[in-house]
Amino acid sequence: INHKRIAINYLYFSMVTGLSGAALATMIRLELAHPGSPFFKGDSLRYLQVVTAHGLIMVFFVVVPILFGGFANFLIPYHVGSKDVAYPRLNSIGFWIQPCGYILLAKIGFLRPQFWRYYDKTSFSFPFLEKMKYNQYKEYKNDYLFYLDFLKKEITDDHSFFWKARKVIKLPQYSVFSFVPLKLMMWKTMINYPESFWYAASRVVQSRRKKVFVTKCSARTLTTAGWTFITPFSSNIKYTGVGSQDILILSVVFAGISTTISFTNLLITRRTLAMP
Repeated sequence: INHKRIAINYLYFSMVTGLSGAALATMIRLELAHPGSPFFKGDSLRYLQVVTAHGLIMVFFVVVPILFGGFANFLIPYHVGSKDVAYPRLNSIGFWIQPCGYILLAKIGFLRPQFWRYYDKTSFSFPFLEKMKYNQYKEYKNDYLFYLDFLKKEITDDHSFFWKARKVIKLPQYSVFSFVPLKLMMWKTMINYPESFWYAASRVVQSRRKKVFVTKCSARTLTTAGWTFITPFSSNIKYTGVGSQDILILSVVFAGISTTISFTNLLITRRTLAMP
């Protein structure tokens, strides 16, 4: 956990990742010089993944470890006159997080291709979940419990499990009942029974809330994916599932955690362990 040892480990690690990034760069340039090279064999998806992996390796696993992990770890304790950084074990943990992210990234760059997984948000909707429930109910159509006429009459209707318009009901004591849809138009009822109004309002905006939630989550995922230089797809495409872009995002997260630990540790060292 000595800061000099950790700095040397960062430099060794950056040498290995730099060589791998240079190998990917050579593959890319050979493909540009001679299209259809044996590295890609005309697979455009594989080419995009290698380009993305090359950019991430050179930025997050070569330049950043050299600057924050190598030189900063080696020089800052000497600069402030301390024997080690403020949190040596945390510094060591920050280094060992880096290879974890690099292994995930190397899987995309050097091993078999991982497909992109995405969906078009314009065609995505939540009601398919309700359709799944409806299909589960429909399986019980031939069950012996539904041999009775009053149940069989309802279950044979394919749309019986969805919302249906309420029939006109004539009630002699209309003002006694608190939840009749028509009474939502009456201000007096809204004042006397506000829970009925807010329940109906919640039901009206429920589907809207779900749609906005999914859209925001998918947009944030696309924004995060933009950090990994994923640009060849249309702006209305949102990513989901466990595809190569998710693995790349996770590798960048590992690199970010390691860099944050190193930078914060060195900043605390500079502020607290400096000699008077």
